[in-house]
Amino acid sequence: MKLLRTAAALGAAALLTALATAPAPAQDQPPQSRPNGPWVMPTQHESLAAIRDYPQLISTLERLVASGQGAELGYSPIRSKGANRGIPIVTIGDGPRGIVIIANQHGDEYVVSNSAVEIIRALTSNAAPARAIRDELTVTIMPRVNVDGFDATPVGEPWRQNVDPAVCPPTPCPAFYAEGRGYDINRYHSYLRADPRDDPNTGPVGTGRGDNPVPESMAVRAAYDAAGGADTVEVVMDLHHQGSPLDADGDLVTGSTLWPNATATADTLGIRPQFDDSVHRSKQVVSTLLTELAPYGYANFSRYPGTTPPGISRNAYGLLGSASVLVELRGVGQKAAGMMAQTGYVAGISAVRALANGSLYEADPAIAEALVLAPDSASLLGKCLAAREYTLENYNFCREKVGLDPVTTLPPPGEADFDVHEADSE
Repeated sequence: MKLLRTAAALGAAALLTALATAPAPAQDQPPQSRPNGPWVMPTQHESLAAIRDYPQLISTLERLVASGQGAELGYSPIRSKGANRGIPIVTIGDGPRGIVIIANQHGDEYVVSNSAVEIIRALTSNAAPARAIRDELTVTIMPRVNVDGFDATPVGEPWRQNVDPAVCPPTPCPAFYAEGRGYDINRYHSYLRADPRDDPNTGPVGTGRGDNPVPESMAVRAAYDAAGGADTVEVVMDLHHQGSPLDADGDLVTGSTLWPNATATADTLGIRPQFDDSVHRSKQVVSTLLTELAPYGYANFSRYPGTTPPGISRNAYGLLGSASVLVELRGVGQKAAGMMAQTGYVAGISAVRALANGSLYEADPAIAEALVLAPDSASLLGKCLAAREYTLENYNFCREKVGLDPVTTLPPPGEADFDVHEADSE
């Protein structure tokens, strides 16, 4: 839905400003088409200069913790698969209640790591609102879960999966594995309290086998458990990027969000009432962030078309008992990086603030429930293809823009958008 300005939202925005100066939104070019960009063109090099590589990220986190207040930098005891790197975790405050924010599970969805860094910067400041939050909450932030998928892939470019390229063949490839690359980290979160290392894609529902092959997924669960699990962690927020869908008016959707929907798994586990409570609280988180984003003219949110596998973090942590929310930001390279980082920052800091002051549980879930799905992305794929010569290179470029993987064969023009439903970037 289009977000409308409200007096309450403007007041909340002022408080966010008091916490810290968030990354400045990039200025869009004058409208030349509908939907307007900014757009990345096929011949354009997408610079990653504004995104910190691993050494730069660690250096930034060390500096923020050293110069700020009430924070510690640590590393997961479970290291990354490919480069055996430490996965950084920043813990802020010492309050009795917790919130966990994770970002960059997919290596090619990297601007959200900047959002996470800015949340850390704000919460470690000496501002009175930041001090109050640190007294009320313990905030756990993992600014880059997929530390290898961003800057330690064999091809030298970011990719979605972790780096574990030799799993198959000759054996059959496991679920959510990309041959020659690795696993989709966001399909391997254990939803079992008794077995945090369970592979959620094998075995009967509810039966733990300790067979999870994805260390980065287990690192997130270990951080969640170290923060107290569902008994302490009231909210989990997961920051991602998606393609560029359109709303019913033909305008770009700049962000999408969703709560847990693994109801069949909850039924099988016999925890449906508890799960429904997690869903209700998750919708309150969504309503809160939508209200906070209302004053920002570039924040045009839709309901994300999320699927139901229980190993998705949004579902896994909801099944475990926390409010669990996905935030997907439009991914368009560096042209809109500042705007997207700002959106992720406001979404995250709004949930932290509302949890600390108690307003989160006063939020009306109807605001979240009013969100609608964006019309199918095929319209944007068709617009992209129509503006270019119909070649395999341009076809794959347009597929990438709506969140699809490349193909090796160019389909007949009349069938070009038949497979758009494959998109599921969460």
